[in-house]
Amino acid sequence: MAEDRKKMQLLEKKEKYDNLYLAALPVVTTYLFELKKQWKKFVIFSLVAVSFVILLSYLPYALIPDNPLPDTQADYFQSGLNFLIMIVIFGSCFFFSGIICSEYGDKTGFITFPIINKYKLVTGKFLGALTLMIGVVAAFYITLGVLGIYWYGGPINYRYYYSFGIAILYVLAVGSFVTFLSSFMPNVNITIVSAIMFLLIANMIIDSLVMLLYPEFEPIYSLNHATDLISYILVEDFPTKLEDRYEEVEFRNFSRRIWLTPTIEMGITIFLVYTIVCLVVAAIIFKRRQL
Repeated sequence: MAEDRKKMQLLEKKEKYDNLYLAALPVVTTYLFELKKQWKKFVIFSLVAVSFVILLSYLPYALIPDNPLPDTQADYFQSGLNFLIMIVIFGSCFFFSGIICSEYGDKTGFITFPIINKYKLVTGKFLGALTLMIGVVAAFYITLGVLGIYWYGGPINYRYYYSFGIAILYVLAVGSFVTFLSSFMPNVNITIVSAIMFLLIANMIIDSLVMLLYPEFEPIYSLNHATDLISYILVEDFPTKLEDRYEEVEFRNFSRRIWLTPTIEMGITIFLVYTIVCLVVAAIIFKRRQL
């Protein structure tokens, strides 16, 4: 009886693992396919990221002897992160734009018989795009870190790794937002254009209007505000008090408040809220679109 019970338990465990394997297999297969499908984009954007770092953080100091380096390695990293936001926005638009809408552009979204669960398909595509985009950001950080050691010696400031972690959260938030747009846009090209227009232009206009009309209100709704944390987290004496996180600028008797950075907790919360809300709404729209 004891042996039979053990055999039954082993069979139950085996069946459970088999079910998990069968459930995860479509996601893994789609994930690997997405990596193979978009590897050329990954190479292009990685080369662009590395080129930006070399052009902006190496050549100005190597070719112009009178051009002084920033005082510290952290200041050097801060100045080198200026174009990371542009790379993340454009890269995410190209990697994530076809996750949902391409299923309908290629008519695969209207297949009724269950060849593959559509949510598992979209999950695999999202994870593949996320992995590739994180790889692009890693190429940017690795190149900048190597140059930081070249100019200042080692080791790398530990806050540099914090900045990389915040940058990954930003990639996740932007990728989720582009996926949300992809859930109701008719095709990939319109998704790319709409995402770029919103993230680069509309977002900036909204932030400017809010700062003009409500200067004392911190823009905790804004991805642009949260991205300031990527560079400001490198500051050794990170501003924690409210009055240290903004500057008052006066011009012709007109005062304007410029917010420098959110708190670490607030910045992480903004990224996570964008990620969760955009993915949940995208899933709801995707379901209604199938129906």
